[in-house]
Amino acid sequence: MPWFSRTSLGLVTLASATLASIPVSSCAALHFYTDSSSSGAIKTASVDNPGVFDLADPSGFDRVVAISDVHGMYEAASQLLMAGHIIDANGNWIGGKTLLIIVGDDIDKGPQSLEVIDMWMKLTQQAPATGGEVVHTLGNHETEFLADPTNKKTKALQAELQQDGLTTDNLTDPTQPRGAFLRSEPVAARVGRWLFVHAGLYPDMSWSSFKAEATTVLDQGNYGDPFLSDPNSCMEAKDWWKDAATRQDMESRLAQNGMWGVVQGHQPDAYYMPGVCGSIDDGHLIKIDNGMAPDAGSHPGHLLVFPHPAQMMAMAFPQTLSIANDGTVQALQPVDFASLPPVPSIP
Repeated sequence: MPWFSRTSLGLVTLASATLASIPVSSCAALHFYTDSSSSGAIKTASVDNPGVFDLADPSGFDRVVAISDVHGMYEAASQLLMAGHIIDANGNWIGGKTLLIIVGDDIDKGPQSLEVIDMWMKLTQQAPATGGEVVHTLGNHETEFLADPTNKKTKALQAELQQDGLTTDNLTDPTQPRGAFLRSEPVAARVGRWLFVHAGLYPDMSWSSFKAEATTVLDQGNYGDPFLSDPNSCMEAKDWWKDAATRQDMESRLAQNGMWGVVQGHQPDAYYMPGVCGSIDDGHLIKIDNGMAPDAGSHPGHLLVFPHPAQMMAMAFPQTLSIANDGTVQALQPVDFASLPPVPSIP
């Protein structure tokens, strides 16, 4: 029997689906169609991806939580979400009116990329029942995979698919639940005055132009477009934060477009702060890649929390917390970048 769910973008109709198997993202409308002469199995699907998730007023949520760069580390991510009271021991949503933002890079490196994707799909379904929402943005590993599913970074993922008797179509084909979910992921999320984008580097363009370019690229399914794949893109840029002038220029661009700060993943050693969440430049920049991937040290990770979402609408640094996997909560305080000693780069 058909199951219906209303998202913020319109009515999405799903047939022959279970709650945990088909994603409905508030970032994108997923439309599935069935052949009425058959058993009712899903035959084709289309994904309407708006390019970015844009929420001017997040005050309807009790908190905003962010995580990134899980890289197939399902058990560690589950422990973090339990510590943050987002899921219970059975992996079900208990986050209430939480807005959970995943800032890319679920796949590759670790052993359970498929389980991580399935977890986000399940929580995307469950969260709206209590007023919550899950937003999942792209990371460079998702864009590179969708552009070239056999690229050299996918070795662990290919092994996982093969072990489960699956092909890459399971993750690239929009008629498949996981494929539809990956193709529903926007480039970035803007929440109040904050931009959540994987590599953190906001390009030299207006917000309206950024949204239009993101929409066009994803509508075309062109994940290899320079907008996403260029070494200095918002998905791929590395080490830009080391240069004070580059940071200042970007922060000026943010202000010109009505934004205060950026939350980024991508580099576990960003701002020379490996293994933790960190902030610099009076709070304009926050990094949340904690190095959960095996090649980055398999750190247990932290959740970033904005406990008062209404504060995210101000051009000022809001109260911000980090939660460790044992439930320890610490206030996140910006530090002077010049005072931080350089550390060796992590892949």
